[in-house]
Amino acid sequence: MKPVDCHCHLDFEQFDEDRAKVVERCRENLEFVVSAGSTLENNKSALELQEKYDIIKSNLGLHPVYTDNFSELEEVKQQIRAEDPVAVGEIGLDHHHVKDQDLRNKQEQVFRELLSLAEELQKPVVIHSRDAEHKAVEILENYDLPEIFLHCFNGSPALAEEAAQKGMTIGVTTQVLYSNRVQKIVETLSLNDIVLETDSPFLYRGERNEPVNVEESAEKISKLKSVEKEKVVEKTTSTAKRIFGQ
Repeated sequence: MKPVDCHCHLDFEQFDEDRAKVVERCRENLEFVVSAGSTLENNKSALELQEKYDIIKSNLGLHPVYTDNFSELEEVKQQIRAEDPVAVGEIGLDHHHVKDQDLRNKQEQVFRELLSLAEELQKPVVIHSRDAEHKAVEILENYDLPEIFLHCFNGSPALAEEAAQKGMTIGVTTQVLYSNRVQKIVETLSLNDIVLETDSPFLYRGERNEPVNVEESAEKISKLKSVEKEKVVEKTTSTAKRIFGQ
């Protein structure tokens, strides 16, 4: 069994010069890759990648940082209905970049509307919750969703444990290679409660990130948990397949 990168952005410009080679490395080393949409146009790009490369699956969503794109909400909802993505995402709250209270209120409104759609369609959700982890978990409890994936989770280890107890899955990015907080989260949780992700092209020290770097994360987690790397891969890949219906 090979690892899965549960969240990346392969449509971003950082991959424009060598995308085909990056995908070929994915094909050689990974089970599959989930490329996340973030706006109406990014969703279209993610769908095009899914169409072109069978190893890529796509999420469709409306990222909370792109507040100028909130006017696209109805079109994004129609897009999700029409295209049947493996999950609704990336959606959520971001209180790190967005400080204005009116915009935060709008974020929450958009978030709740997309959660309602996911609930109606019984789709998994991929959640962005930067500096708003408690609020996001609190909101999510009010929806009947088949799977909740807390992407790039950077809340406290205690909150990660609480979310896991409520059936949510915690995304461990390549931050685990250098972040004490993420390492503490991994130490706190069961392997059954986490999946691997890169958030490529971000979150890799020194150079551009790419999906195959989940291999390094699996190695690091194996050391933190004192288990074989193969067990980390087996558990996280099985969970990824369950979440995304693969």
